[in-house]
Amino acid sequence: MFERIVLLTDLADVTREAYEPVARMATTFQSKVWIFHAVRGSSELFYLEGEAAKLRVMIDQADRDRAMPSLLGTQAALRALGVESEIVTRVGSFFDITVDVLRELKADLCVIPTQGQHEFTGRVLGSTVARVMRDTDVPVLTVNERCGQRPEPWTDFRRIVHPVDLEGVPPESLRAAEDFAAEMGGVVDVVHVIEPIKEQILRTPEGEILLPKDLRYQIRAKLKARLSDMAHTIQRVPARWQLVEDNKPGSGVMLYADRQNADLIVLPSIGQDAVRNTLLGSVAEHVIKNARCPVLTVKHGWRANA
Repeated sequence: MFERIVLLTDLADVTREAYEPVARMATTFQSKVWIFHAVRGSSELFYLEGEAAKLRVMIDQADRDRAMPSLLGTQAALRALGVESEIVTRVGSFFDITVDVLRELKADLCVIPTQGQHEFTGRVLGSTVARVMRDTDVPVLTVNERCGQRPEPWTDFRRIVHPVDLEGVPPESLRAAEDFAAEMGGVVDVVHVIEPIKEQILRTPEGEILLPKDLRYQIRAKLKARLSDMAHTIQRVPARWQLVEDNKPGSGVMLYADRQNADLIVLPSIGQDAVRNTLLGSVAEHVIKNARCPVLTVKHGWRANA
């Protein structure tokens, strides 16, 4: 399913949270793994020419030498988990060269440790994470520092949560969640988040009319029936469904994932559609930054390797 995995790192401590998820995937799929780091080096001194340009080589090498102990530490940590990897460095910024490196290495999964509000991630819609989501067809697995705050340590991809919006046909990312769960021996929880249904008031020229409770029950029943139908499209692994009431979709998904001690959240990736991304981007951003488990985003049209 994932034969060529690239782990991006800016050498921050949060990279450790990615070791076990990467090792679990690499072991299951017999994947080739690269550890990629962008060295700032002399990338801002491109204007130097002649003899002065030789300084760029020295600066680049010095920055690589400073980064190498941390990169070797990451490589050793993966080796201790049974995974061999290669270290790749390029001179430039993560934001500018990550997509090109993924193409160069023919990656089919990109793993990105994120740091909430820190510079490496920033706001998702203007970050390295978002650029990979928008500009490549590669699924992206993100982990953040909150993954280390789980009540129980992360050990495997067993309980997979996938939120849906109940509009149209089941998203392709739901198929990806099913495929992934089948490979990992896991189960899929299909979740839909709605705003709490309170007293419904109908405003008419004659005044306000309080709608009966039965109507509110009917709304829930119809949503549950649609959600159940979507969950039953999953055939290869056990699937459950749950209607969650919360004022914020992202928070509702994460609260459910925490209650179930979920191991992975699967989301449709941010694409090129700017209008659609206004909502999807905000939900994805919130989940990627704050979920206490890895988050896998899958782009429309993606197909797993056999």
